[in-house]
Amino acid sequence: MQSFNWGVMGPGNIANTFAKAIVSSKKGKILAVASRSKERAADFADTYQIEKIYTDYAQMLADPEIDIIYIATPHNFHYQQARMCLEAGKHVLVEKPCTVNAQQMQKLVALAQSKNLLLQEALWSRFMPCLSQLRQLLNEGIIGDIQYIQSEIGFAFQNREKSRLLKAELAGGSLLDLGIYSISVSQFFLQEHPDKVDAMGQLTDQQVDGHVLANMSYASGRYAQFTCSMLSQTSNTMRIVGTEGYVNLPACFWDTDSAFIYRDEKLIQSIEIPHAVNGFEYQIEESMRCIEQNLQCSDLVSHRDSIGVLSVMDNIRKQIGVHFPDAIEAL
Repeated sequence: MQSFNWGVMGPGNIANTFAKAIVSSKKGKILAVASRSKERAADFADTYQIEKIYTDYAQMLADPEIDIIYIATPHNFHYQQARMCLEAGKHVLVEKPCTVNAQQMQKLVALAQSKNLLLQEALWSRFMPCLSQLRQLLNEGIIGDIQYIQSEIGFAFQNREKSRLLKAELAGGSLLDLGIYSISVSQFFLQEHPDKVDAMGQLTDQQVDGHVLANMSYASGRYAQFTCSMLSQTSNTMRIVGTEGYVNLPACFWDTDSAFIYRDEKLIQSIEIPHAVNGFEYQIEESMRCIEQNLQCSDLVSHRDSIGVLSVMDNIRKQIGVHFPDAIEAL
């Protein structure tokens, strides 16, 4: 069995979730962590018994023992750091969103393909077995033909003065961090990208989106509607409505291990697949499987899917007037 040594860029909160999940892997381990803060890197390494510490990303990427990098830094760094990884010949799993706009993602995809390397967006929801099983049942017509999807996702972050979501220079706002789940999970079930998007939003004093409401229309005649917010707590649920029934995904729908299927207001089937660890384990194992199979991405989150979702978010940001600094939008 092939084994994989991982390097981690950015030992923050989400990297801790990743580190806890990879402990269960039989073929992957974290060999190194890199951070501009030696103290943070050392604390992370001590917590998870990681052998190597770097304060320079380039030095970690030059380490021949490292096979794949997990990028867990804020959104605004993803494009440049993923490009560094690919140029150094490393496979890469990048936290969502993989980049801040679709053009950046297109550039990375071309680079990954030219070097025959994995470039995988870490949108963890789409790797979860519960949602894959549900998609299979939907494809088989368990609720008839899907008509529309409704979802909402929101938390009250405005009281967290240091939150990166409040900062335009870190590509903040509710859309890229939260709304992406509604867009991507809807795409996962509908298996098409919208051909029309209508959006409205409320901007904060920092000129990032506090709330967004969007309607997405598809060529098939179906639609999806979502609300995302970093100023208000919402139900954090998703409902998929068909001609013969509906599905409820409970809070938090992007991290659910259960789904409930109804016809005539009666529960006819439930799916319950508890996470083996915390939900991150599925994208970790799938990334390593893809490398073993010489794939540049997983079918669960393809490059086309990532570009399509980013294109929707580009469109929404344009409609509601969110503009990030040129430096982080650049190619």
